[in-house]
Amino acid sequence: MYYSNGVMDGVAQQAIICDDESLDDLGSSGLKVIRSLRGFRHSIDALLLAQFAEPRPTDRVLDLGCGNGAIAFLLAHRYPDLRVTGLEVQAALADRARRATRLNRLEGRIEIVEGDLRRMKGLLPAAAFDAVLCNPPYRQLAGGRLSPDLEIRQAKHELTATLQDAVAAIRYVLAPKGRAYLIYHASRLADLLNGLRTARLEPKMLRLVHSYPGAQAELSLVEARRDARPGLRILTPLFVYQAQGGPLSPGMEAIYRSLALSDIRSTVA
Repeated sequence: MYYSNGVMDGVAQQAIICDDESLDDLGSSGLKVIRSLRGFRHSIDALLLAQFAEPRPTDRVLDLGCGNGAIAFLLAHRYPDLRVTGLEVQAALADRARRATRLNRLEGRIEIVEGDLRRMKGLLPAAAFDAVLCNPPYRQLAGGRLSPDLEIRQAKHELTATLQDAVAAIRYVLAPKGRAYLIYHASRLADLLNGLRTARLEPKMLRLVHSYPGAQAELSLVEARRDARPGLRILTPLFVYQAQGGPLSPGMEAIYRSLALSDIRSTVA
């Protein structure tokens, strides 16, 4: 192991980071994330979801499949009074999220729970959260090449949970009139909308994300509300770049500014 010095003052003067990990700035927010050098590393999807969600300051918030905690940290930065619970099935990722939570001095506002969303009833109480954020694995097992790294495989493919599993877990933990915010691959948008409606989570807002003007949509951002009336509002599309291989679009620059972030290249878009 090596020690990262001068990261924070007080009790977190030194953070223990494993040899196969890096300690990275989360933009200019002053927050840190612990990331694997070879395994799962959060990407643009996390910041898009963190910016798309609009929890109230008093909301009880769940990040379902929190990974290394990036979304929870971004929400904590954006909403100083917010409290967030993160649920993560992979022990290594949950451990990184916990260590970074302590490093960022967010123990009183962020709680990381290790567990499988398919067994939600034994992990978290029913109807306990006003807002749930979720970035489900995009690909079915038969869809695309499986990464040789287990962390990446589980993050991208439905190895431990399907879209249906994730939606069922959201339904279980979401309070009456609660809101769910999801990011999902645009090619499976019909599956997502159908699954949400079947679980009585009514899609209320949709935004498609394109790499650049003229490219097909790569991602979809969806807000759904528990037991709401039908009525879907479709927002203007978001372009990540101004042109293929070009600079960030004004809309994407605004998102970075709102989250105090530097550029993160997308693994999808």
